[in-house]
Amino acid sequence: MKKHYPELEKVSDVLECIPHSQSQAVAKAIRVCNDIETDNVSKVCAVLKVIL
Repeated sequence: MKKHYPELEKVSDVLECIPHSQSQAVAKAIRVCNDIETDNVSKVCAVLKVIL
């Protein structure tokens, strides 16, 4: 998996350690949006899951 910003992987790891469902959703959205090979529709869906 190619990433726009490899340092965001560490941020996602820290967010996953926080015992809150919303922080885990944010961590997943960061990973999805940071992936170069993921299509834009999947990125939008990941962000919408966090917002809703």
